Amino acid sequence: MALPASGLVLFLLILVRASAIFLIAPMLGHTQVPARFKIGLAFFIALILTPLLLRDWPPLTLENPWLLAAALFQEMVLGVLIGFLVQLVFVAFQFAGQIVGQQMGFGMANIMDPQTATQVSVIAQIYMIAGSLIYLTLDGHLWMLMALEKSLRIIPPGQYRFDGVSLSLLLDATNDLFWITVLLVAPVMGVLVLTELGMGIVARIMPQMNIFVASFPIKIGLGVLTLAVSLPILIEHMAGLFEQNFAGLLTFLRAVAAGVTNGGG
Repeated sequence: MALPASGLVLFLLILVRASAIFLIAPMLGHTQVPARFKIGLAFFIALILTPLLLRDWPPLTLENPWLLAAALFQEMVLGVLIGFLVQLVFVAFQFAGQIVGQQMGFGMANIMDPQTATQVSVIAQIYMIAGSLIYLTLDGHLWMLMALEKSLRIIPPGQYRFDGVSLSLLLDATNDLFWITVLLVAPVMGVLVLTELGMGIVARIMPQMNIFVASFPIKIGLGVLTLAVSLPILIEHMAGLFEQNFAGLLTFLRAVAAGVTNGGG
């Protein structure tokens, strides 16, 4: 257990990166998960990984406390980025459910989401629960631990620098959020748009009919029916999104590592 001074620095850098990931990542970043558990998990993982990485860790002089503080801050930024990139999939699920819920008429039937501490639609909560179950079924929580270990191998602690490469990749990942949401809402939204079109035609034919009141049960019924029918396809698509997300995360780490190498560390 006796570590040299460089081993202690490495331990602190790993601890900060792991803590930042666990504070943002899905499931572990849940507000109902105690902060002590997150920090304790990060502590033991850093304790396990430090001896394994100490042999391959590039020499880094951090005797200056300001250099150590800057390195710790960069590790925190990288950990937050990794957790954020994985969390983007769940943001897409919630956004898609919110859009579908609004169009179905559940805009006033919101419930409190304990994970985000905000009011969300009932349909958005269904999307989030389905996504969480798929995430656990695919061992997504174990993938996060693997992503942490791979990130330490690809980008050694203390070598990361936030630059234009990271910003560009982050913007690309955020841009993909829109297209993911479109694919998730396409089946239900297509039926609801056709329903709105039909209601508009009926309103023109029968002006005396209160289409606004009559459309609520029709839209809710057709929306729930379409959601139930398309649920198997939706679940399969969600599973594919998680696999693509983790593959994209590794691509992000390799691209950042290439930028770090080209920039001279």
